[in-house]
Amino acid sequence: MRPSAKDFYNLFIKGNWGFSSTTSRLLKIAGKTGFLNKKDKALEGIEAKFNDAVVKVNSSFIEVVDAGNRLRGVPSFFGLMGGIPSACGLAIIIYFIVKKSSEIPIVAYILFAISLAIILLVCFPLLNSLLRRELFRKTHYPMRFNRRDRKVYAWSQDMGVVTMNWDDIQFYTSQSTASEDRRGLARDEIRGYVKDRAGNLLYHLVFFKYQGRKNMQGALEIWELVRRYMEEPDGHIQAYQVNQRLLDLEGKRESFINSLVQATRFIADSPIMAAVIAPMIAWAGTGRIIAKWTCRVPRWPEWVEEKCRVDPNDPYVRNRHTERPLSAKEILWPLFCFLLGWAEVLAILYFCFRGYV
Repeated sequence: MRPSAKDFYNLFIKGNWGFSSTTSRLLKIAGKTGFLNKKDKALEGIEAKFNDAVVKVNSSFIEVVDAGNRLRGVPSFFGLMGGIPSACGLAIIIYFIVKKSSEIPIVAYILFAISLAIILLVCFPLLNSLLRRELFRKTHYPMRFNRRDRKVYAWSQDMGVVTMNWDDIQFYTSQSTASEDRRGLARDEIRGYVKDRAGNLLYHLVFFKYQGRKNMQGALEIWELVRRYMEEPDGHIQAYQVNQRLLDLEGKRESFINSLVQATRFIADSPIMAAVIAPMIAWAGTGRIIAKWTCRVPRWPEWVEEKCRVDPNDPYVRNRHTERPLSAKEILWPLFCFLLGWAEVLAILYFCFRGYV
């Protein structure tokens, strides 16, 4: 059954998967859509790639992170950057109202009331949405695509682990319009929904997303990897042979260096560009470190581990223990850009406010 227009609009994900309600409302935008057939290749020229989305691969299942993992940290940083000054402003206003009430003219009271209304009704709900989206949650929300029982096991923030039949999921592309791209609302994603026999929507979520220069192509490359893994007889072998690194997230928090590496890859497409926009890498890296280290590592329930049991002699196992260590170049350049970015920010702040300190 084709989804109705209401289904397309009823986004981001039913059950508020990974987003607070305020942020979800901001993201409820329907762009261009196109259905994906699990039996057909995504597009000619689209390769199967990890694209910083895969945690582990074996002959039983492939584990992929949630669509927002690549962006993790940016909302937190801007939430903190706006929340701290807003809280300080609120405290100052309350102090003057309580301690200096007899000295405050009526015009100041009116301005204070307007400021309070803006802070409490506009700033705090939006900033709270940005912070709740990432802080004190899970470090990531993984999904397991099991090729043996053809099930999909997915973590959500609100419903724990949910199970879907791979064959019941209707996948489709959701792509931003040119107008949305200009307004900073770029959203190129692979989504999917499951309906019951009566046609009611059970689950509707974003499966794959790639923030970066490749946008939809990056998301389709992840989709093609999972599609081949689930549909083709040698899909597990193809996934095993992909020449890209797995994410270092299996059973642990993301390390400081890996957070900087991921922030650099998300912000910049080349080492030179990373140096040019180093302050943005510093902000994204700081937010990612804070977000990751305030969250708990997700642990799959025993019943999921039982369903996804791996043969001890499986020759197609890839996880963080089998990956090569990061090279010196892969470590030092993101670290250099991170430190350079904060040095530039502090230097700018110093020259702007040196007359006041």
